[in-house]
Amino acid sequence: MNTPERIRLANLPTPLHRLDRLSESLDADIWIKRDDLTGLELSGNKVRKLEFVLADARRAGCDTIITEGTCQSNHCRATAAACARLGMQAVLLFRPLPPAGVAGNQLLDSLFGAQTMAFSREDLSANKNAILSRLSAELKREGRRPRFTPAGASEPLGCWGYIEAARELRDQLHAANIRKCDIVLAVSSCGTAAGLHLGKLLCGCGDWSIWNVPVSDDVEHHRREISRLCSESIEQFALPIKTSAEDIAFIDGYVGEGYAIPYQQAIDGLRLLARIEAILLDPVYTAKAFCALLEMVRAGNLGKERPVVFLHTGGIFSNFAWPDVIL
Repeated sequence: MNTPERIRLANLPTPLHRLDRLSESLDADIWIKRDDLTGLELSGNKVRKLEFVLADARRAGCDTIITEGTCQSNHCRATAAACARLGMQAVLLFRPLPPAGVAGNQLLDSLFGAQTMAFSREDLSANKNAILSRLSAELKREGRRPRFTPAGASEPLGCWGYIEAARELRDQLHAANIRKCDIVLAVSSCGTAAGLHLGKLLCGCGDWSIWNVPVSDDVEHHRREISRLCSESIEQFALPIKTSAEDIAFIDGYVGEGYAIPYQQAIDGLRLLARIEAILLDPVYTAKAFCALLEMVRAGNLGKERPVVFLHTGGIFSNFAWPDVIL
C-alpha cells in the first residue's frame, strides 16, 4: 500500500464526544465527530483532503491551485486559506454566478487573496475542459505553474484525508469502548464519503454502518461517484481491499429543492443543535444531514440499539450569507 505525502494543515485529532443533552431529550445515544474544528480559517472536512493534494502540488513544483465551487463553497475558502498560508495562489471558478454583495466564505476568499472567475452552472459544466485548458495556458504564460483539483478536492489523492480520518475515529471510538456504531454524514462531491468508506475497510471496522445523506444530486449519482473514487484510489495506491457499489448506503430525501437551497426542517435542526448543545451547523451541508439523523432517531431507526455518530464536516462561515433564512 502506497501512502502519499501530506502537508500538516489541520488541527488533529478533532474531538469526538457524546451529545448528552440531545441524547437525553431524544432518549438515544448520539455522538459527534467535530471536523468543524480542524482549524478556523482552515476549518471543515476539506482541509484533510487538501493536506494530500497540496503536498502533491508542491512536490511537482506547482505554485497555483485552480478549483471550483459555489461562491459559498467551504472547499474554495479552505483552498484560498491554505494557499495563502503556503505562499501559493488560489484561482477559484465560481458557479453559478455570485449574487450581488459579498458575505460569508466569499468574503474570506477575497481576504485570502484568491483570484475568482464566475460562470453560469451550465457554461462551466459544458465547457469545463476548454475553460481549464485556456486558463492553464494563460497562467503558464504569466510564469505560473498551475494544478487543478476538482470540487471538494474529491480526487483519489484527496480521499486519503478520510482514510486517515477513519483511523483517527476508530481509535477514539475504541477509547470510548464503542465498536459497533452508525455514522451519518453529508455527501456532495463524494471525496469524504469515499475516503471514509475506504478507511473503514482498511481499518477492519466492519461493525460500522456509514450512512451518506445526499445534499445535491440523486442517490445513483453519488453511488456512481463514490464507487469511481474508491476504485481509482484502490488501483492508484495498491490498497489491499475490495469494494462494491452495493456496500454504499444512503439516507435519501434531504436535498430539498436543490444544492445550497435551505429548507425549514433543516433550519429547525440547525437551531436545535445550537440551542441545546451550542454547536453550529450550516444550511448547505450539515443541517440537511443532521435533519436526516434527527428524523431517523425520532423514528427509532438510529441511536437506540447502538450509538450513532454525526460527522460534522464544517461550514460555519456560510451561515453569514443566509442570516434572514436562519433567523
